[in-house]
Amino acid sequence: MHLRTLIRGLAGLLALAAAVPLYAAPKLVFWNSQQNAELLAAITADFSKTSGIKVETNWLNQADLRGSLLRHATDGDLPDVVLVPTDFLALDKELKYSDVPPVGKSSDLVPNAAGSGLFEGRNLGAPMFWGNHLMLFYNRSLVSKPARTLAEMTQQLPALQAKGVKALGTNFGAMYWMVPFYGAYGGWPVDAKGGITLDTPAMAKTLDTYFGLVTRGLTLKECRTDCALDRFMAGEFAYAINGDWAMRELQDALGDKLGVTVLPQVEPGKNLVPMYSGYVLAFPGLSLKGPKRDALLKFMRYMQSAEVQRRWFDETRRLPVNATVYRDVLAKADDNLKASLNQLKLARAMPNDRGMAFAWEGLAKGFSAMYQGRVSATEAAKLMQQHAERAQRRTDY
Repeated sequence: MHLRTLIRGLAGLLALAAAVPLYAAPKLVFWNSQQNAELLAAITADFSKTSGIKVETNWLNQADLRGSLLRHATDGDLPDVVLVPTDFLALDKELKYSDVPPVGKSSDLVPNAAGSGLFEGRNLGAPMFWGNHLMLFYNRSLVSKPARTLAEMTQQLPALQAKGVKALGTNFGAMYWMVPFYGAYGGWPVDAKGGITLDTPAMAKTLDTYFGLVTRGLTLKECRTDCALDRFMAGEFAYAINGDWAMRELQDALGDKLGVTVLPQVEPGKNLVPMYSGYVLAFPGLSLKGPKRDALLKFMRYMQSAEVQRRWFDETRRLPVNATVYRDVLAKADDNLKASLNQLKLARAMPNDRGMAFAWEGLAKGFSAMYQGRVSATEAAKLMQQHAERAQRRTDY
């Protein structure tokens, strides 16, 4: 009797064990700041359906993302995975990124994008898409032949003004928009060793030329993102400097009227040199060393898959890192995409060095002082260097 009771008890325990999952799929917390937030949320939802792994997708404003990550690092509640521009990898000291293991063959990724997750010899990010470079958009109904130089654009100005149209919509106060001018004069924010290089004659020349866009009447001093996008789409500006991230929205708004070409030369033979960069999946808080490792790697492989990469390009026009999809994109490129790719050939990779983060801060400080009319171009360049180096010393790197 006792034996039968024991057997029945064991059978009950086995039935209970069979009813309880042996493995409860973890929930992944995923942060991003993409303007195509709804698409990204749909992609992660599809991953959850097919994998059984729940993904909590949280969107943050790009301007707030860095600060939010740093605050959560202090509080000890970082997300498991983030989609960030490559310069965020310089925050490794604070965010404690996991090293990302290689997945598949190196030939599976576009060569220019394959190394975008590297920082100081460590692979801290899985490439998702690349490009992020500025180019010149124009309205074909207002411009028959796009200007090749700033001088040519200035010559077109009277005809545009006669139509009640302004020339160039840009994000004037954003340093990402000014850096290409620095490149045209042979400058760059950091040197090969990551040292900050802002107090140079090339920067003084850059500032004179850049502020000259306003004095020439080509753009407005108060122009911000709206000039480069909304007001350009509304037909208030004949040209706009914007990035590949705006390509799809501009195409949808302007249709056949949208033209794309390379940025105008500051003078014949001096090409503007925009930065290009990538976006990577990074894993803060050493999340790949924790219990969610397998689920996170599965998520990473899904996001780099041909299916997702093709879907992302079709919806956003952001260049895929998947080599197979990229070759297909090149084969089917229209004239506007070809122009974007031509601009990419003239671009230079944004440095991932720690010094670049402080260079951005210095650029903004010196620019602001000149914008307010407090300093000359030469003095602004000196201020940029001083502020950047001071910020670097404060962080004790």
